[in-house]
Amino acid sequence: MGDFNVVGENGERRGVNVEASSNQLLDMSHYQNFVRNVELEDHNVVGRRFTWYHPNERSMSRIDRMLILEEWNRFWGDSTLWVLPRDVSDHCPLVLKVGGWDWGPKPFRFNNYWLENRKLKDVVEESWNVQEVNEWMCCVLKDKLKNLKGRLREWNKEEYGSMDTRILRIKEEIEELDVRGEESMLSEEEVQTHKDKFSLLWSLLNPKI
Repeated sequence: MGDFNVVGENGERRGVNVEASSNQLLDMSHYQNFVRNVELEDHNVVGRRFTWYHPNERSMSRIDRMLILEEWNRFWGDSTLWVLPRDVSDHCPLVLKVGGWDWGPKPFRFNNYWLENRKLKDVVEESWNVQEVNEWMCCVLKDKLKNLKGRLREWNKEEYGSMDTRILRIKEEIEELDVRGEESMLSEEEVQTHKDKFSLLWSLLNPKI
């Protein structure tokens, strides 16, 4: 799975330059030969048609993909490769979902803008020192980190609840424009709106800049 930086066929891209150049045709041929020679299958994506978007907001392509063996597919059963909404990146993240497997709780996310908040150090120190665990040192570390993770989630909700909601709303608006751009060419006004929302999202996620 990854960014192959090449489309498998012309239908996997759209935008200003729809006709493939000789170099692009050669790249597609190399890619198709590679997949065929190593006997891999290109996993179809769901959720979105394209995975990469040019800054001009009009050119897009599917260059991120997952290649699987037929044996892998038989072993794991039905699976879907989802193209998720992007934020400040020009690539959409991919996630593979296999049957009804439960992969556990969502991972803890550390937000970079927390580092700009002077209260963070006190919150971490208070959470770390308040819990006394008389166990083996590895267990102590595990329990303290677990407690700190929960406290940081609570603190983030208390301190940045409105900001998180705003960021989520901007991401949803960006996704809406992305999907609209897949169906038809965005207008000049929509392109500018798209760029403005990206700039705003970047400033919210990176308060120092």
